Amino acid sequence: MTQTVSVTRRIRRNADDVSLFITDMHELVPKVSTFKRCQFISDTSDGELWDIFMQSGTIFLGGRILATTQPRRLAWHSLRGTRHSFEALVEEDGDGSRLSLTLTYSLASLVTAWFIEFIGRGIASRTLEAAVEEIRHYLEYG
Repeated sequence: MTQTVSVTRRIRRNADDVSLFITDMHELVPKVSTFKRCQFISDTSDGELWDIFMQSGTIFLGGRILATTQPRRLAWHSLRGTRHSFEALVEEDGDGSRLSLTLTYSLASLVTAWFIEFIGRGIASRTLEAAVEEIRHYLEYG
């Protein structure tokens, strides 16, 4: 079963400044406390390899990922571990910007999928809410 969770926040910084931060995993990862057990592995011709996990309580979602960037966009997808993809997208919004985080994850077990459908979606949503608020706070207040 596949689930997608998205959150959006307005940030009182211009889109170029927010994009510079969002598209630099070496800057972003240490500033977001829900990213745990993270380690840069290597640069590749396709992007950067990382081991990265998102934590919510005692639940960890993640594994080895391939991260790619484009102007105003960071995306990654799993290579091993929990099947998931993540996207951070920055858009202009007047004198500020709008940051959207989207997490899509899939679990194979029917029992686990049932659990995730009813409970896990809320956990994933709260985890993304915490991440986007930490990013907003860091960019607005340093």
